[in-house]
Amino acid sequence: MRHETFQDGRLLERHDDTTRTVTTYDETGTLIETRPYTAEENAAADAAAEVEQERLARRATRAAIKAIVTDLQAEKARAQVVIDKPNNTITGGDTKDVARAAKRIADAAIDLARFVKDM
Repeated sequence: MRHETFQDGRLLERHDDTTRTVTTYDETGTLIETRPYTAEENAAADAAAEVEQERLARRATRAAIKAIVTDLQAEKARAQVVIDKPNNTITGGDTKDVARAAKRIADAAIDLARFVKDM
């Protein structure tokens, strides 16, 4: 992550968390100095990196939960097709389809429960 300080549209200072350096420029844009981060600047960069990692982890968890819910909805729809059939038209294949859907729903529910438990 970069943090830049400008004055009157001119770049005066750039903090680069990747390289952990601060680069300063004069009013003409000429490089004055590049120095390593201080202990305080390193601590701030570490804290910012940790916050970003937590944000990315939350995003990944939300995406995984969304995928599980999507799978649950698809399996529910498959089972509903058989449920909506008149009883005298339900075949052995339909029964097996519902059993497979029930198993996939149970597996997805278990996956979802693991996410909730770990939160």
